[in-house]
Amino acid sequence: MLQHKPTPEERFGSDHETVSTHVTSCPTCDATVVDGQGLLACTDCDWAGLVG
Repeated sequence: MLQHKPTPEERFGSDHETVSTHVTSCPTCDATVVDGQGLLACTDCDWAGLVG
């Protein structure tokens, strides 16, 4: 039986913003962003994004 492959939004939730490229600073507060293989997270303000 074929299964539906979840989209990044379904897998990680809709509280992540989608960005077009890897960013090194947070778009919200300009702090350092940690890159976890396509899942980006801010070290200061809890912003999170997916590279899409």
